[in-house]
Amino acid sequence: MRISESMRYRLFQSCINKVGQQLTDIEKKISTQKNINAPSDNPIVFARSVEYDSELSISGQFNDNLQRLKTLVSMYDTSLTTVEDQLETLGRLAAGYGTADSSIRQSSVEELKNIIEQLVTVANTKLGNTYIFGGQQADSAPFRLNNDYSVTYNVSQEGEDATDIYLDKGQLGQFGLSGREALYSTTKIAFGSVSNAYAGDTYSNTESFAYVISAANRTMYVNGAAVNLTAGVYNGTTLAKEIQTRLGADYSVAFDSSTRKFVITNNAAAATTFNWSNPLATAAGTLGFDSVDSVIASGATEMSDLDTGRKAFLVRIETGGAATGAVASRATYRYSIDGGTTWSAAMAVNTGGADTTADITIDATNNTFYRNGAAVTLTNGTYTGDSLATEIQTQLGAGYTVGYDALTRKYTITNNSGSVATFNWSNTGSTAAGVLGFDNVDSVVSNGSNDVGDYDAGMFIDGAGVANATNNRIKMLFGTTNTPLSANDTFEVKDLSIFELLKNFKDAFDAGNTTWVEKNIRHIDTARSSNEKNNAVVAFEGTQASMLLENNAAKKARIEDMQGELVNADTAQLGTEFNVLLNTYQTLLAAFSKMQSISILNYL
Repeated sequence: MRISESMRYRLFQSCINKVGQQLTDIEKKISTQKNINAPSDNPIVFARSVEYDSELSISGQFNDNLQRLKTLVSMYDTSLTTVEDQLETLGRLAAGYGTADSSIRQSSVEELKNIIEQLVTVANTKLGNTYIFGGQQADSAPFRLNNDYSVTYNVSQEGEDATDIYLDKGQLGQFGLSGREALYSTTKIAFGSVSNAYAGDTYSNTESFAYVISAANRTMYVNGAAVNLTAGVYNGTTLAKEIQTRLGADYSVAFDSSTRKFVITNNAAAATTFNWSNPLATAAGTLGFDSVDSVIASGATEMSDLDTGRKAFLVRIETGGAATGAVASRATYRYSIDGGTTWSAAMAVNTGGADTTADITIDATNNTFYRNGAAVTLTNGTYTGDSLATEIQTQLGAGYTVGYDALTRKYTITNNSGSVATFNWSNTGSTAAGVLGFDNVDSVVSNGSNDVGDYDAGMFIDGAGVANATNNRIKMLFGTTNTPLSANDTFEVKDLSIFELLKNFKDAFDAGNTTWVEKNIRHIDTARSSNEKNNAVVAFEGTQASMLLENNAAKKARIEDMQGELVNADTAQLGTEFNVLLNTYQTLLAAFSKMQSISILNYL
């Protein structure tokens, strides 16, 4: 085969071009300090490098979230410290109120006004355009100060939770505190209005709020099928356990005590639909779900839409009368569970059995409890605390003694039978548990030991002797003093509000109501405990953010090292290669320039 001059020319030219391209590639690697700059350099390595870039980008977004959270934590810490300082001031003012003269009392009123104004300002703190206590409605001020120094919370229940943000892959975290969490408490308190004529003591088992499941509110629908909860009296944790039991092994259910919401996790392989819109899904309201179906993907969770324990109980004295004496001569009252929009029929005030006359009603609805699996039935009638203790002891028989403490309003059952006794308060037939003040939890009592009531004995706030969905196991009892109850006196069991507490103390100072001040100082400690808990939550969030930032920094360094090992160039070696190729290229160009001109014969 004849090799023409033109072919030799083209081959020489191709060789020069190839060396020139190699020079260009090395120049790019030197300038970028990377061996891999395009997919064609090494498709597999380039793809892995892109994955590393993606991980670094996502990590950067998490870092932005964490840095913002750290900024918020600092602001929350300052705000909660201010709240603590002002509650401490309130405690000092309240403690010294009884011995203060009129001028000091009036200056205290002005100081309380200033405290309320300052805390409203703190509660409406902004970071950029975001109100840090606004929850999910953070674009508008969550609190409004009214002319009478009451404070209105402007965030709806649906929007009051703090926003969740991603702190890491698959890890959601709470983005700070909502105003509801910061300035209200899930601890219920019982107190009377500042304007009340009644100066006696009020009692309530506020820590015993319960969820009562019955035939009227027991049904959920899951994927179109009914799921029925077992009727009974539950706290949040035990009700979560009951829900999980009924749903089965493919689900886990928890109760968040800070928000009083239920969290359902779907562990099944497929998505699940909770049919809350079904009119027969009567458990929806009790569990805090609105009437909108929820589709939960495998591995996902569903949380209650509303706080399930927000309920408040308002009591208004209808006709005045003595706080002691026969039921017929006492005051009457009405109660409301919707803030005073609707009221019950009037009923006689009871004091829970501490009187010398009968006011605990035992009838067919609440006359039974169980010992060692056997029913013990009380005789129907009306009893004082002491006389009912005698009746309980009579029905238990030899080997048991029962006492009633008028100060604590609790029963004590002592076992002297010579063997272990189990009181089956959890038995669904144990209808006397509530009126006697025992939780729905079995008690195992050894010989010589006793079982003490968990809360005040007596009738519930609606006059019933058993816990139900109306009273939620809450009682309102009045002390056995000679102080009369007067018409229009009001009392309430509800969640503690720091703003309302401050307003009530201001009004009490203004009115010179020493009794109200003295009897409600204990609520300041409750508010401070709630604030301390919030401080702990914020401190945890700050610690978590700092820890995750450190972890992300270490992770970023590892990824960059691995990526560097894949794509980073050895610039010294590349410099040597570049010089060699450059010399070769220049030599080729010189040789190429000396080639003879191509004649037409080369194309024949």
